[in-house]
Amino acid sequence: MRIVLDTNQLVAALVRPPELATFLMAWASARFTVIASQALVDEYLRVLDYPEISTLIPAELRRTFHTHLLHDIELVEPAETSPICRDPDDDKVIAAAIYGLVDYLVTVDKDLLTHDIVTMLSRLGIKIISGDALIYLLDQSH
Repeated sequence: MRIVLDTNQLVAALVRPPELATFLMAWASARFTVIASQALVDEYLRVLDYPEISTLIPAELRRTFHTHLLHDIELVEPAETSPICRDPDDDKVIAAAIYGLVDYLVTVDKDLLTHDIVTMLSRLGIKIISGDALIYLLDQSH
């Protein structure tokens, strides 16, 4: 299973202990592959360093992300694309999903859940799901 994690869902996964165990074990055991562009990885790192976010994530978990999980991300280099989303920051998420040939884009961002974007990605075989739905899929397939 190939996924793109929107930053909001990465943060949510890292701050919610019950779901965190399933998420981390599945990622570490390669039950899914996280696909991202360098721009998206840069956003992950920037957001995880925000004081209001970093205080919610235990230091050991942040180290694990930096020393292990970050290196497991498969990087893609999307070509420049025309703006697609109302929020231009979300275009990099869409581009990573398309160029990474993913199965799922994991997000709850309303700008990515518009009918036009969901339809476009669906035509490419990409489903948009929440982090909770990803955890459910992982639990069901285990």
